[in-house]
Amino acid sequence: MLSVSVVTGALSATAAEPNLKEIMQGLRDDTVEIADGLFLDDFTRVEEAALRIANHDRIPPEQVQLVAAELGAEMPAFKQFDMSVHDLSLSIAAAAEAEDRDRAIENYQSMLSGCLACHAAYRVRVAALLGGATAANDPAR
Repeated sequence: MLSVSVVTGALSATAAEPNLKEIMQGLRDDTVEIADGLFLDDFTRVEEAALRIANHDRIPPEQVQLVAAELGAEMPAFKQFDMSVHDLSLSIAAAAEAEDRDRAIENYQSMLSGCLACHAAYRVRVAALLGGATAANDPAR
């Protein structure tokens, strides 16, 4: 669920640039928004939230470098989770645009499975690395 593309050039984080934790909180909110839209058959709501997930902010380069150093050889698998969620969110948006509820739900369930698998594999390590909360009951995880 993370875009870990390294931005070329000498860019520095600004106060307005969201950090990984803030990005993840936004993704969680949009994931809930998709569920709400599906419950209400509000396809516009589903499409908009799915597109926000697909186009979420990039992780600040400094955080990308820290995560890459920590994960090492696991970084391609970490990146694959992000790409899978990205692709599935685009599929959800397309299904919503076509008002294909069954396909939107199928892709949503796959996306959730990917998010949960990534969190199971990496959340505690990455959160600890970046100074985030690791408690299972943390609402901002």
